[in-house]
Amino acid sequence: MIAVPAFVVIGGGADGVYYVRQLRRAVAAGRLACPRVVVVDRKPDCAVATLSRVGAPALELAVADWDAWLADALDLLPADSHLVPWHWAPHLLQHYLATHVARAGGRAARVGGLPAVGTPYDRETREGDRALSYATWTCPPTCIEPALCPHTRGPKDWSLAGRLATPEANSLVFPCLHLIWGVGTIPVAAIRAARDRVLARLRERPEPALWHVGTASHCHGLQAGLEVSRPA
Repeated sequence: MIAVPAFVVIGGGADGVYYVRQLRRAVAAGRLACPRVVVVDRKPDCAVATLSRVGAPALELAVADWDAWLADALDLLPADSHLVPWHWAPHLLQHYLATHVARAGGRAARVGGLPAVGTPYDRETREGDRALSYATWTCPPTCIEPALCPHTRGPKDWSLAGRLATPEANSLVFPCLHLIWGVGTIPVAAIRAARDRVLARLRERPEPALWHVGTASHCHGLQAGLEVSRPA
């Protein structure tokens, strides 16, 4: 059995409803122990609001902006909690890092033009980030990326999250991997560790640092540039 003290689900629409139901099914099946799920959405009447708040795990709806909630409330969760991102969301964790850099007195600027990674799908977005994938076909958002790829019928011998997590000093990767019953998560501990690493570099060295910030599963991901510096 997997034990997680809290899940944070980004988005209270149809995807949020799906994730809450899957987590509750996992608890009912005896595969997951979890007392609490927090869903963050700007709308108090989002689809998740129609679900029962009572159950296992208990459901909380936080009516708030995603960026603001993550910046203020993520540190209040137990370290072994998990974040369930919305797969079409903006690069929220890059925003999270930038907010904490600003609070520490630094400057954070989005930077485009990152070098190609070399995955089968590797394109620059309009914002200057890199959209990356090992798939040149359309995958369902609920795919759990099993050892045998459902599309190729062959072994999945790749991992984008692992590839981006290079030993290079400027690489930051938030791994979003399948945890249980179709739900992919990012450990909150990994988010905090990345933030602490950026802030430590800001304190210790005066010159600007260009971070390659990636959020990636085994198959798909987004990489962005974040330049962190001290004020002149």
